[in-house]
Amino acid sequence: MEKKDTKKKILPIKSAFRVLSFIFAAILISACSKDIVFPNSEVVPAAEAVLKINENSSNNYEVKLVVENLAAPERLTPSRRNYVVWMVTKKHGTINIGNLKVNRKNKAELETMTPYEPIRVFITAEDGDEVVLPSTQVVLDSGKFKK
Repeated sequence: MEKKDTKKKILPIKSAFRVLSFIFAAILISACSKDIVFPNSEVVPAAEAVLKINENSSNNYEVKLVVENLAAPERLTPSRRNYVVWMVTKKHGTINIGNLKVNRKNKAELETMTPYEPIRVFITAEDGDEVVLPSTQVVLDSGKFKK
């Protein structure tokens, strides 16, 4: 009978450290990331909004919002000029984080960074670009984030 080589191959320490570092980084990134899917809206029922929030190492929050199938604000009743994204924060109230521009494919995106911890995001239809208070015409609302 022939003897089979039953030696186990050992991963070099340098390679093992790289693999473990990658796994640890992936766990940290996924642990600090939130994906929030907005519920359906009565104002824009076809719209599908997904919000991604990542806290980075500087304790800032990266916010990325993607909305698909969003009707142009001119098509709303009453007609509006644009959409504004609002963020409710733990300690600093409600702030305007930017305008949503709808493209020809009815898609809108917004990426921003903020030092304030978000607890809710909503979108309003507005007549102006630089509004400081949200109107009552809320088109999409994430609701308060669940932990």
